[in-house]
Amino acid sequence: MRYLEQDLKGGTSGDRFCHQFLLGPEFVDTLAGWKNVKLSESLMLTAHPELAVAQVSDGCKSITLIGYILDPRCPQKDNVEIIQSLLAGGDTIEQLISATARFGGRWVIIAGDGEQVVLFNDALGLRQVFYTVPDYQEGLWVMSHPGILAWLKKLHIDDAALGFIDSYEIRKNAEYRWPGTATAFSEIKHLLPNHCLDLSTRKSRRYWPLAPIKARGLDDGVDEAIKIMQGLMVAATSRFDLVLGMTAGYDSRIVLAASRKVLNKLSAITVRQGRMPDTHQDLVIATRLLEKIGIHHDIVKALPYMSAAFSKTFKENVFLAHDHYGPDAEAILDCYGRKKVTVTGSGAEVAREPFGKRIDRNKRDYTARDLAGLQWMENSPFAVQSFQQWLDEFDEPCKVHLLDLFSWEQSHGNWLAGVQMEFDIAWRDIFTPFNCRDILVCLMSVDEVYRNSPDHKLFKMLIEKMWPELMNEPINPQDSHKTPGSRKILRKVASVVKSRLAR
Repeated sequence: MRYLEQDLKGGTSGDRFCHQFLLGPEFVDTLAGWKNVKLSESLMLTAHPELAVAQVSDGCKSITLIGYILDPRCPQKDNVEIIQSLLAGGDTIEQLISATARFGGRWVIIAGDGEQVVLFNDALGLRQVFYTVPDYQEGLWVMSHPGILAWLKKLHIDDAALGFIDSYEIRKNAEYRWPGTATAFSEIKHLLPNHCLDLSTRKSRRYWPLAPIKARGLDDGVDEAIKIMQGLMVAATSRFDLVLGMTAGYDSRIVLAASRKVLNKLSAITVRQGRMPDTHQDLVIATRLLEKIGIHHDIVKALPYMSAAFSKTFKENVFLAHDHYGPDAEAILDCYGRKKVTVTGSGAEVAREPFGKRIDRNKRDYTARDLAGLQWMENSPFAVQSFQQWLDEFDEPCKVHLLDLFSWEQSHGNWLAGVQMEFDIAWRDIFTPFNCRDILVCLMSVDEVYRNSPDHKLFKMLIEKMWPELMNEPINPQDSHKTPGSRKILRKVASVVKSRLAR
């Protein structure tokens, strides 16, 4: 408990709560240098100086944007132009939420129509939102992470949550995650993706899915996904200095293929984690592939452990941050100095047989313990209770496959969103092209036989249609060190790593 108490202390340096925000009844004047934006008489936004904030109003309706938003149809539009079009395009909050389905980025929107004020975020919830429960006596607070309010209000960790923190379920898994809407503090809940928050009642409600996804043919699904993804890449390269995180897998290959028209505005990075061997497939294949197409490629060496100084900053930035990711974040920060926006291939797993063969996708009724088992938490009463609350939302059958929605909201909206916040200390921001509702729905609309293993035909077709030559290198081979020419590539990898470390 002493460690946890110490982790909530600290100053307000430039890296403190990097890219985070607080929305509440007053500005937080102890966060020196942060932006103060008044939304109403009772809503004051305090935001990190590097976090974009934009507002538009027509006298009756208003929209406040936190973060950045991208329009694949109009890639040159900036944040203000996009939310202006939203303001003019719909009369109701429901229409506004629906209109955001095509947008990418990493954002939170607060929309008011004169009668209600509602908050919601990007498709996967990667710009996280947490909020105080209705019976919290100090009013409504909305925040990017519970640790920032715990620091401000000196909140204590809930006993049940403390038991979970000290459980085998967390200790056995370096990539532990919080279950459902739960946090370490009884006063704070997590707003999951596909939910919006009424800022008057402090209650969340599900706004998607309200109907089954309309089925698409394979070719139609591929063509539509390509059009959206290519538009998002054009939009992102018009805004940011981008570097693509490259591995040997499907998803970074798809993003690379979608970048073909803007390749001159893109570089790539592969992080060589502390104990990763020279022969690791992500190093060998990424290096060989990028050399062939002529993209600048940084191989950034992460040490096995964080330095003491960075460890303190990393853990102050996000409460209960994963030690597992700290060395990678430190190496990236040393390399780029938080000047670049990284592009990740995360998110596509929602539509690609999430959880693999670990559970029967044809099962009729999933229990909370089943879901907890998918998160390696089946013996945790805290997790099982949290997932039961999630299941209780569905008073009728779920409109999409329950496992797909669970992957969307738990694996991505909870774990992935939290991990991205931890890496905010290293990047100017993070861009995930699959973090777009229209793309995810498009992929999920294709029959499972094309989405799932062993062929993953849908995902191969995305690459083949956009840039077929990228398929000349294997995807996630088991023995990449045995592929032809690997010894020469390995020597080059070692040379690049050595030169990077010498800088």
